[in-house]
Amino acid sequence: MQTEGLSDGSPSSFQKREGRNLKNEEKMLQEIRKATQMGCYGIQAVLDETADRDLAEALKEQHTEYDKLFREADRLLHERGSSGKDINFMARYGAMMSSKAKVRTSSDPTAKIAELMMEGNTRGMIKSIRNIRTMGLLEPQISNLSTRLLQTEQANIDQMKHFL
Repeated sequence: MQTEGLSDGSPSSFQKREGRNLKNEEKMLQEIRKATQMGCYGIQAVLDETADRDLAEALKEQHTEYDKLFREADRLLHERGSSGKDINFMARYGAMMSSKAKVRTSSDPTAKIAELMMEGNTRGMIKSIRNIRTMGLLEPQISNLSTRLLQTEQANIDQMKHFL
C-alpha cells in the first residue's frame, strides 16, 4: 500500500493512503457497527411482543443479518487497532421502552411492530446514504460492507410491508 503526502509532515497526510481518509474508514465502521447494534436491540425489544409466528421468524432473520454485519464491522475495526463503541445504555433503554409501549397500546401489535421496524430501517437508510456520500473514497471492504447494510435495510423494509 502506498502512502501519499508524507513529505509535508502534516498529521492529516499520515492519515491518508491511496487517496482514502483512514479516519473516515474508522468512522464508517463505527457507524455500521452502531446501526447494526441498534437494529439488533430494536428487534430484541419487540420480538417477545408478537404472537405472529411469521413476523417473529422474519425478525429473527433480520437480527441474524444485522449480527453478521455487526461482527464484520467489529472485526475490521479490530484489524485497524480500534475497538467498537457501544450505544449508550440510556438511549438503548429509552428506545426499548418506547417501542414496547407503542406495541402494547396498539390495537394491531403485528402491524405496529412492522411499522416501527420500517421506521427504524428508513432512519438507518438515510444515515447510511449520508455516510456513503460524505465519507468519500473508502477501502473496498468497508465500502462493500456499507452497501450491504443499505441493501439489508431496504430488504427489511420490503419484508415488513407484508405485516402492515
